[in-house]
Amino acid sequence: MWLGGVSFRVRVSRLYDLMVFKGESVFVMSQLGWGEDGGAWVWRWRLFAWEEELVKEIKLLLLNVTLQVNKNDRWLWSLENSKSFSVRNVYNYITAQIPTDILVPISSLWHQDVPLKVVLFSWRLFRDRLPTKDNLFRRGVIDQNSLECVADCDLLESSVHLLLHCNLFGSVWHLIYKWLDIYVVAPQHLQEHFIQFSYIVGSSKARQSILQVIWFATVWEIWKERNNRLFTNKIYAVTQVVDKIKSLTFMWLKAKFNTLPFNFHGWWLSAFTMFDIS
Repeated sequence: MWLGGVSFRVRVSRLYDLMVFKGESVFVMSQLGWGEDGGAWVWRWRLFAWEEELVKEIKLLLLNVTLQVNKNDRWLWSLENSKSFSVRNVYNYITAQIPTDILVPISSLWHQDVPLKVVLFSWRLFRDRLPTKDNLFRRGVIDQNSLECVADCDLLESSVHLLLHCNLFGSVWHLIYKWLDIYVVAPQHLQEHFIQFSYIVGSSKARQSILQVIWFATVWEIWKERNNRLFTNKIYAVTQVVDKIKSLTFMWLKAKFNTLPFNFHGWWLSAFTMFDIS
């Protein structure tokens, strides 16, 4: 039950924990009676004086509550005039957000399980100092006719486009999400993407660390594949790039967790074999 935008469960969480009928609906609680001597107020043990004061506060709030028994409860989606939810509307809402400056914590960026050259690469990436074609054009190194993405998607090659939104290299992330058995709407910016990816399977520091290793390896291998296509004319399939990421992360993590009973085959099938670490 909600009142003033906050549920009673949150507003008086202590009483909720002590209630016997905590799993009942609002209608059932009303039928039991939530007045002065109502049958809804049954506790697991005797209340302290301060808890009894909370009960009095709740009873006062409920005095003016009238249930509309002839109307069905339903959720309304406020972003649509029809009040109906749609995935397209959520996507449009997220992509239309004004970019905000989100700084990645230094402690996360300078990751001890990632080689220094990859850390430095990521530092340049977050500050948009990589030699992408848009940056090279601004510095006068290349002309306007050489700005297209190396993946031949006919769009400007920037670090955000190349590493997140390119139709070719963006599909690397789709396979990474599939490997992790995760389904999310990815943010539009690199800093936001890094932070979301770090917390995508919980707040455990060990899990965050492992996911950050995967993130660093993914952007690193995408950049290497970009350079292969640009300078050596070598082309690897997206699945081969993902296999490189799995191999690289296994090597980095095995160096730290060398006593854990897991092998590359298990890691290659499912990274979550590592996520039991607390």
